[in-house]
Amino acid sequence: MLTSTATFDLEPETVAARVAWLAAPGTRLCLVGEVAGRVVGWSSLVRWSARAGYDQTAEASIYVTPEAQRSGLGVTLAAAVLEAAPALGLHVVIAQICAANAAGLALAASLGFARVGTLHEVGHKFGHVLDVALCERLV
Repeated sequence: MLTSTATFDLEPETVAARVAWLAAPGTRLCLVGEVAGRVVGWSSLVRWSARAGYDQTAEASIYVTPEAQRSGLGVTLAAAVLEAAPALGLHVVIAQICAANAAGLALAASLGFARVGTLHEVGHKFGHVLDVALCERLV
């Protein structure tokens, strides 16, 4: 994650920080992919906004370690959270993807997400200013 634009995290996240994130009220669902007892990917649905009018909207995130990429794990994890979305009371799932992340954009499109806009120059990583594609899918 720290060597790509799959996330704009700049420092490794601690286990305590991830546990706190999982327990936060905005985390609707988090699924983990394991190989031989080692976590190699995860997907989540998190509240899009704390405002009550957005309760039926969540942001999806999918991360897969480099060695597990192109194995089908990302599609499996993403499909599982999207399948669970209606039972969680969701109507729309949003994805924010670095506009330069062709693989991430292709994955989103294959899952039925439509690119609906671009947030220009909102990310900064590796000494570059980066755009973020805003994608959505009705569930």
